Amino acid sequence: MKWARATSFLRLACLLLGVGSFGVAWHLTKLGASGVEDVPPPFILLSGLAGLGFLCLAVLGRYPRPDANH
Repeated sequence: MKWARATSFLRLACLLLGVGSFGVAWHLTKLGASGVEDVPPPFILLSGLAGLGFLCLAVLGRYPRPDANH
């Protein structure tokens, strides 16, 4: 496994996707709490985890990639 460096465009895109994913999680939480719609907790959890993953890639700037030599 090799850690590849992310380009600045990819880091910016991941930052925007991370913020958007946290926004979706917050919106689903508020929607479920208001009683308008029954939102299953796994949907909220998955959107939050996706946001965390995108933000980690945006901040660290590296991602794991399989090594072609092995």
